[in-house]
Amino acid sequence: MPFVPSLLYRLFGINAGAGTKMSIQSVRTARKGRHAIGEGCILNCYFSFDRREAQITIGRNCFIGNSHLVAAEHLIIGNDVVISWDVTIVDHNSHSLDWKQRAKDVADWRQGNKVWTDIGIAPVRIDDNAWIGMGVTILKGVTIGRGAVVGAASVVTKDVAPFTAVAGNPARQIRDLLEQDRAT
Repeated sequence: MPFVPSLLYRLFGINAGAGTKMSIQSVRTARKGRHAIGEGCILNCYFSFDRREAQITIGRNCFIGNSHLVAAEHLIIGNDVVISWDVTIVDHNSHSLDWKQRAKDVADWRQGNKVWTDIGIAPVRIDDNAWIGMGVTILKGVTIGRGAVVGAASVVTKDVAPFTAVAGNPARQIRDLLEQDRAT
């Protein structure tokens, strides 16, 4: 994946820390929103900012593979987080649960509008030292605790406790991480 030279980030309006490398797809999609990216990151992801006030915050020394971060409110990723490829993180339901409200979606989109009043939105937080495996989906309102591991192809609908491993659909705890496995 070709990376854009960091000197160009400011030209594109991207607030990225020193030593951060971003792929062309990351630069193209990040420049359309509000974000803060720490130093020393390697980003190959797509950013989607679904509302003007949406924000994505990424700590330092993070790796995010070819994945999709979707925010209507706020996604917060801590320091030293590893997110594999084909991961989707989204902080909203995208559509109302009421079919009468959804019936208007396509007509609204044709007019360039999206009505968010009946759509569930809650921030997502991934704490320091977490590892998110390939093909994972993390849904609105979830907090992934410090040092947690989410197994490949899991769907995370509830909070994950610090220093635990979860897997499955829906994701369930499969083990506690041993003391020697924990970052200090």
